[in-house]
Amino acid sequence: MNDLRVPDQLHHQPVTFEGEFSKKLVTNTLFNFIGRFWSFLVTLLLTPYILSHLKVDEFGTWVLLSIFMNSFNLLDLGLGSSFVKHISQYYTHDDYDRINRVLWSGLIFYGVLGLAQIGIGLSVQKPLFRLFHISGASDAYFLVLLSCAVSNISIMLLSVFKGVQRMDKSNSLEIKISFVQALGTILFLRAGWGVFGLAVNALIGACCALLLSAFTLPRVIPNLSFRWHFDGPLLREMFAYGIKLQISQVGGLICFRIDKLIVSRFLGIASVSFYEVSSRLTSFMRALPLISISALIPATAELGARQDRQKLLRTYVLASKYVAMLTIAITAFLILEARSVLMLWLGPGFESSVILVQILAIGYGANVLGGVASQTGAGVGHPEFDMRSTVLLAILNPVLSIILVMRFGAAGAAAGTTLAFVVATTYLLTSFQRNYIEESLRSVLQEVYLRPIAAGVFATLAVLAFRHVVPQIGSWQTVRWLAPVKMAAEFGVFAPAYILLLVAFRQVTTIDRQNFVRLMSFGTTFVRHSFR
Repeated sequence: MNDLRVPDQLHHQPVTFEGEFSKKLVTNTLFNFIGRFWSFLVTLLLTPYILSHLKVDEFGTWVLLSIFMNSFNLLDLGLGSSFVKHISQYYTHDDYDRINRVLWSGLIFYGVLGLAQIGIGLSVQKPLFRLFHISGASDAYFLVLLSCAVSNISIMLLSVFKGVQRMDKSNSLEIKISFVQALGTILFLRAGWGVFGLAVNALIGACCALLLSAFTLPRVIPNLSFRWHFDGPLLREMFAYGIKLQISQVGGLICFRIDKLIVSRFLGIASVSFYEVSSRLTSFMRALPLISISALIPATAELGARQDRQKLLRTYVLASKYVAMLTIAITAFLILEARSVLMLWLGPGFESSVILVQILAIGYGANVLGGVASQTGAGVGHPEFDMRSTVLLAILNPVLSIILVMRFGAAGAAAGTTLAFVVATTYLLTSFQRNYIEESLRSVLQEVYLRPIAAGVFATLAVLAFRHVVPQIGSWQTVRWLAPVKMAAEFGVFAPAYILLLVAFRQVTTIDRQNFVRLMSFGTTFVRHSFR
């Protein structure tokens, strides 16, 4: 393990945004931000529309069908998880022959897998529907299975753009696809097709994604071809790497979906709708900091291929520090404003989701704090850190959620999920720090996490004091058009307090301020010349 030791002088070197690698990383992150922002904006706007056109139990049924669709996509034994890493590695050395072999081998595999998914899905339909109290959705379920089969291939093709770090193209395609799906959602629900219409729309979206990706890919990378290049040994190599990430993805599916299945099983399918609302809102909160590290796997894979360990570690330190500051601020503010946000977003009727949002925000925030270690480990070919953490998470989450849901209802399921996230993230950071960085968890806590947590706590107390001084502001959150005014006023207290405390605690240094200035300058240039 001596080759993994961090040189002492590394801790004294400034971590900046300078250099071509950093510009590429920031550029790809900005493109990912644009794509994810559009996706979540569409979801935010469509959710009230969907809820207004579906009954509570119908919305719950669609949530469960979506979970089944994500579950069947995991039958690829981890192959999909390895595409970005392998393509990035081969592209670094201009090895187009191997990239062609990867694509053709994947195309054959996913064609066979799609048929298997449909067969397996139909065979387990009756027990699934009986277990989770689903009725009247057989036709929609079959269309969901078809969507799984098609989307596997389109996701594989989209991964090529990510592997060659052309996030501009991948996000551009995803925005076009989401626009088609958003329009389809409105038209099918307006026509009264209900859950079946949403399933038809999902299949149309998967087909559009496949066609657009297949049409665009040769234009971006002319050296690619889809001639017969099946390579069994290469496929086995990809499986060997991907199966570790697959365990993480299965665990992730369990962690982010099992609580809804548990709620459906113990509390009924109507309860899933209220739980899903809280889960979507906290997922939006989680998405913003995750976007900032979304380009880390191909970026660290490139550094790993070039054996530039020092730059890789500096990237890890920088990303961890900034993700912690952003995540803790968003989490604390959402906990404060949960009722106001729900009122603004959906109007009255979802008051029971407030406590769920507040509980899940803590767990989802904790999960994000381990994201940099997870992404960095996967990029340099060590996905086992995240894999072990996710296995622990997948065991704890259902056990704790089942125990607590029977005692505390939906809030118990949320609390079980949050406890599992906190424990698993602590394990991930401990393992990654000890075995890859070769430093204790205590060092990263002191350097990265403790001061933002303290700043978040004190900024929260400042807002609570503001509410005590101006008690009438509390009534504003019960009126939809006043809710944003209340949030703006309290943000005017929270944000300055949080930033000043970060400066006072010396979490934000001169180097960080220089980085911010460089980032703003780079962002201005990016906006003017965004097409590469």
